[in-house]
Amino acid sequence: MAKRLQNPLPHLAAVAALLLTALLSGCGKGEINQALDSDANGFVCQACKTKFYTERKLFADFCPNCKNGDVRQVVGFVCSHDGHVTLAPRGPGFLACEKCGKSTSALSIPREKDLQAWGAARKSAGEVSSQPN
Repeated sequence: MAKRLQNPLPHLAAVAALLLTALLSGCGKGEINQALDSDANGFVCQACKTKFYTERKLFADFCPNCKNGDVRQVVGFVCSHDGHVTLAPRGPGFLACEKCGKSTSALSIPREKDLQAWGAARKSAGEVSSQPN
């Protein structure tokens, strides 16, 4: 798994400034909306490391493999150097890029095709949720 960077505050401030500039200038609205939109929700089980995803409106309550409730939602960490996206559980701070090792500087929400390429399997409500459909 990718290594987390020690002090995320400078990176967070830079990302916030960049987003604010883009929003105020009106440029890149399509890119921002695309980065924040997805057709699926990705997860990884903290107990058994199973990678899986669900349809957009479904959020997992537990792992489909071991039934543990400690599942974390996955986000994309975008490398400022080469644009590579490292998928990992959402958490504090940014990760080092899994490709080049440099700092990531932005977040994106992975889409179904990204989650499939990462090795995640699609799961249904019956497999990951205690809520009826």
